[in-house]
Amino acid sequence: MRSFSKTKLMIGCMVLLTATAFSGEMADTSKTPAPDDLFVVETRHRLFPEFRQVDTVTIGQVFLIGEEELKAEVVKFNPDFAVTDSGQYLQVTDTLYNPAVYMRVTLADGKVQESWGFYFMDAPHYRRDNLLGFKLVDFKVSDKYVMPPLKK
Repeated sequence: MRSFSKTKLMIGCMVLLTATAFSGEMADTSKTPAPDDLFVVETRHRLFPEFRQVDTVTIGQVFLIGEEELKAEVVKFNPDFAVTDSGQYLQVTDTLYNPAVYMRVTLADGKVQESWGFYFMDAPHYRRDNLLGFKLVDFKVSDKYVMPPLKK
């Protein structure tokens, strides 16, 4: 298993790519993380700034948020997250350059919100209409993802 530390690599949180600037083929996004991959996710609430919850979960593992009836889960992991100018999400490579998790929050089995949680951000990510924000605090993934080279 590979473990990743923020202090080993300093990269911006999001890379904007245009479809024309990206040469080559996109990485295979059909790969799913191994069942023993772990993700440490921090959840924050927009209306309650003091609320902070940290959970260690696997893909598809449902966890409760606070004392509410909200349930959340990590739906997918993207080791090298990027966004095109048209707003399309990409997995550029299998290298851990810009890791992110895609979160789904539900209430009574109805979808409430879906959003990304990023690793290289100091604060949880909120979209304009989201009450909950997520941050990928740490993760442990299998060897199918490549560690980025260390810069000297």
